[in-house]
Amino acid sequence: MTFLHLLFKQWPWAVAYGGFFIVLTGVFIIYNLPLLVIADLLRYTWFIAVGILGLRAQLQAYQLRRLQQLQRQKIIPRQKFQHPILQAYSQALHDLSIRNVKSQQVALKQAQQRQDYLMNWSHEMKTPLMALGTLTENQTQISSEQVQPQLALLQNQIDLLLSYERLADFNHDLDFQWQNLNTLIQPIMQKYAVFFAHKHLRFQAQNTSVQFLTDSKWLTVVLEQIIFNAIKYSQPQQQIILRVHQNQISIHDQGIGIASADLPRVFEPGFTGHNGRQQQVATGMGLYLAKSICDQLSIKLVLTSAPHQGTTATLTFAPQQIQLNNKL
Repeated sequence: MTFLHLLFKQWPWAVAYGGFFIVLTGVFIIYNLPLLVIADLLRYTWFIAVGILGLRAQLQAYQLRRLQQLQRQKIIPRQKFQHPILQAYSQALHDLSIRNVKSQQVALKQAQQRQDYLMNWSHEMKTPLMALGTLTENQTQISSEQVQPQLALLQNQIDLLLSYERLADFNHDLDFQWQNLNTLIQPIMQKYAVFFAHKHLRFQAQNTSVQFLTDSKWLTVVLEQIIFNAIKYSQPQQQIILRVHQNQISIHDQGIGIASADLPRVFEPGFTGHNGRQQQVATGMGLYLAKSICDQLSIKLVLTSAPHQGTTATLTFAPQQIQLNNKL
């Protein structure tokens, strides 16, 4: 906006100046006062009025240029303007720019997390594929016992990726109903039966004749990730126990445990810790996914562990979200 355009915008003040003299002239005529006074007043004040309007237009042009410069910055600092409207616009632009930068930072962080996870995921997919390739190279006939664990690993990684992708649209198809815990556990045991058989692990369920008010699909994903972790870090012939006590589900394994230094970070995306680096069988997204789902479902997920003493994952529900089967 040019200076002449802004000067033209001062016309309300020029009209007010002229209107003042018209009214003053009318008063002088009514009271029969000499109009020469008005003429002198107009003669000595018009250039002052023009100068004031010009300075006002120049000040507005300067302030608009400052605003345009600030708009081109990533974060617009707070500026003090004499004009209250310009000050309000400056504050609004400042707040908007901060929100925009924060949203961009979150989006970039999420994109980086997704890229890192996909790289880890593709690496984990190579492990069972290479195992299958080695089997086909060394043997003309392969037994199902050799193939099934690798296929189960592939299926688990695909399911994990799909769940991770659906997490962005979490609230789209939530369906809260009373879910029988035994009904949820049985398909998981069937899905991981090959791993239990391969390691000769025992699974024990205690006090599971209960129902929870939750979304069955997402709770199943949580239970799958916790149980799969328990399988992965358990030694052969050990036991995994799922127990319900009051409003809590706990899953305990007798595996290698988690180092105390790693425990506070186990829910971070991409964090594998000492165990994951040592065994090279982790993407660092399973527990992150489980924790994110639990937060959305208002379930408290806590892990307690010590090296060589196993790990316990505890899911705490609101008291009104659990009922014994015989009470429903």
